[in-house]
Amino acid sequence: MDFERFYSELEEQKLKRIEEIVTLNNILQKIPTVLKQDEDSLEQYINTIRRANICLIYAHIEGFIKFAFTLYITAINQLSLNCQDVIPILRAAVYLDDFKKLTNIDHKSKLFKKTFPFDSHLHRLFRQAEFFESINDYLSTKVVIKDKYINTESNVGKEVLEKLLYQVGLPHDYLSSITKILNKLKNKRNDISHGVDMSIIKESDYDEYIDSTFIILDELTILIVDAYKNKKYLYY
Repeated sequence: MDFERFYSELEEQKLKRIEEIVTLNNILQKIPTVLKQDEDSLEQYINTIRRANICLIYAHIEGFIKFAFTLYITAINQLSLNCQDVIPILRAAVYLDDFKKLTNIDHKSKLFKKTFPFDSHLHRLFRQAEFFESINDYLSTKVVIKDKYINTESNVGKEVLEKLLYQVGLPHDYLSSITKILNKLKNKRNDISHGVDMSIIKESDYDEYIDSTFIILDELTILIVDAYKNKKYLYY
């Protein structure tokens, strides 16, 4: 995937989400001029919409984070690189399932499976030797990382975002400037969606959530675009 296509797909996805957030926010701003209700009823109505919108904007954040990291991995897959060409964490990602054999106690040497069935040291050594026997093949294999490698765990906050950054070979604290506001949004969404928070959302707080969303989407876009443009997936 060339850089222009990569950038356009990422930007298009971001703008679609921003457009919906802005549209719903504009509708919310028009409610006082459309509805003719007493002040208390109007405030309650507006608060209901704000609560729903907070759940939606967080959904867009989580969805965009998953899309951005998945696009990055997909684009790397399409470059037809060998494992030896990419950074170690991405090599490990290619063989995510294969590495499970190294710790699978049921994967035993056929030579000693009957004579020494419970010799854990012997069978662990067999698994390690088996890995090194194929190491040259591993390094010359094309990079194909499965989609399931990117998992937002349906609850993207500081910890999950840092894990995702590490998984694609970027410093885990690259987005430290947005993790605080991301956690605040996540916690608010969780409290609303789980029925814990029934409080009135102030207009100033709601505006902060909206502004924070745009910051998060922009910062993530800048990071992923820079990583792909400057080929930070390559091993030099």
